[in-house]
Amino acid sequence: MRIPGRPPRATESDLVRLADGTLEPRRRKVVEKVVAASGELQARLREQRRAIDAVRGVSGGRASLALRIRRRALAPAARPWPRGLGLVLAGALGALAWTLATLGGGQGVLTVATAATIAARPATAVVNEPPDGAATLPRVRSAGLPFPYWEDAFGWRAAGVRWDDVGGRTLTTIFYRSHGRRIAYTIVPGTSLAAGDGARTITRGGVVVHVAVDGPQRILTWLRRGHTCVLTATGVPLDALLRLAAWRSHGAVPY
Repeated sequence: MRIPGRPPRATESDLVRLADGTLEPRRRKVVEKVVAASGELQARLREQRRAIDAVRGVSGGRASLALRIRRRALAPAARPWPRGLGLVLAGALGALAWTLATLGGGQGVLTVATAATIAARPATAVVNEPPDGAATLPRVRSAGLPFPYWEDAFGWRAAGVRWDDVGGRTLTTIFYRSHGRRIAYTIVPGTSLAAGDGARTITRGGVVVHVAVDGPQRILTWLRRGHTCVLTATGVPLDALLRLAAWRSHGAVPY
């Protein structure tokens, strides 16, 4: 279902919060009513609950930072949807978002942890190669900021891009690949996000970077012209990620 003149907005967080019991009571009643009218949303809610149960089973009831982030990432991959159902589900989610918006429901507070969940999602468009000698990727910007071209300097190739509407902001994410590994670089426009509890601060090349580490997964955040950048990776050394976050190509990448 598509509401004319209203683009679909991200509402997966409502399903996650409904599944794990953290959705506020007033909003929960609205979400439950909308979900009850949609078989597709009911199926998605069951997948979310199974994923959360699996995470709690591993963590003994207390999920770490990385597990909390993966809570949302696990559900879409728990069971492949039949062909065509993805479009139906997207429409159902769009309808849910519009219903909540018309009833006064907000999208919740955007956090670094929420932005980091995008790393587990697929790219939705390709990224064009820049001209020789360029330090940034062409025709992809967020809040006026370009994304860096890392292939020549570091071997990380821009493999795709996606856009997500979260908390009323459009987040742009570039995925980079190198030797079978993938990192996600998300720029969050607007008011900067707090680094979160437990993050440590490292200054590299004049750039103040906040680092949250949990096992092999690392989430780095820093500011560019007041906007938050989030770099998420698994199995990539911290020093390598810090070099990427601080790289300016002799001033060619504006900060």
